[in-house]
Amino acid sequence: MEYVQTVLAQVAATRVADADKLFSELESHRAIASTMRGFQGMRVSRTAHPEGNLQVVVETRWSNNNNMVDYSSATENAQTIIEKHQDILVPGSIETHRLQSEGGEVAESAPHFYDRLALALFVPLGVLAFTLVAVYGLSRIYLALPTAGASIMAIVVAVIILGLSFYFVSNPKAPRWQWIGVAVIGVAALGIGGTVAGIVDENEDHHAEGGEPTAPPANETPTTPGATVIVMTDNAFEQTTLTIPGGAETVIEVQNEGAAIHNVHVAGPDGFGGDGVCRAGAPGCSAPPSIRAGQAGTITLNLPPGTYDYRCDFHIAEMTGVLTVQ
Repeated sequence: MEYVQTVLAQVAATRVADADKLFSELESHRAIASTMRGFQGMRVSRTAHPEGNLQVVVETRWSNNNNMVDYSSATENAQTIIEKHQDILVPGSIETHRLQSEGGEVAESAPHFYDRLALALFVPLGVLAFTLVAVYGLSRIYLALPTAGASIMAIVVAVIILGLSFYFVSNPKAPRWQWIGVAVIGVAALGIGGTVAGIVDENEDHHAEGGEPTAPPANETPTTPGATVIVMTDNAFEQTTLTIPGGAETVIEVQNEGAAIHNVHVAGPDGFGGDGVCRAGAPGCSAPPSIRAGQAGTITLNLPPGTYDYRCDFHIAEMTGVLTVQ
């Protein structure tokens, strides 16, 4: 079943030579109508009328009545285009008919399935998948950048999103290839950026500044007799109070016996400083600054006497402790 809107009009015999603009607008309108939901086709025909006038017939076909009604009530449709050319038409010759056409069962099934299933299932799933890729990719990229770089990139990404949104809102008839192109480029950029950021982050976890390894291999734990040790589990420090001597460099061994990533960050006299997140080689930070499950690291301190807080930057609300320097 198809739903057909037919618009008929007659161009006066004396104005037939001026009808080219009308037919040009109708042909251009075909591309716009084709982007509307439920569109099945459009045909423009012209025949000579016995009185010498030119009979114009514009037929648009739709998959269901709602689609046809939406088209009929649109700001621009075949009828409104023809009505703009009243100066070349025979007065009162415009007629609009709407009817159902049998024989369109097979042609209708695919668009009908798309309207019901694609919009209700494929579009939400596609948006969800893109959102997950965007969140994962951007988070990996931001974490791999220094604070200033992450802020600048966040602004650039926001401007790009706003620009694209403005473009597509201002151009609702934008061709489908532009939508697909933006989606493909976005997913590719996020995927590549997230992968590169992951590699950089992995390298930082295993190397301190200068490229020398600082973390023991997985499952290897420190064995220094009498060493001060901080053991981390999910999500707590086994030692929430520590005491070390002041006025000398002290190395504390750090073991991650949990499944999550942890670290140890000791506040200096002025607090945790900066953005509050450990970077490779920063004072008061464990090496590496991200210690994976089963791995170990160290933290080297040389602090004046006093009391200092320490924490895991990944679980700052749960993993905290107090360090006393005597």
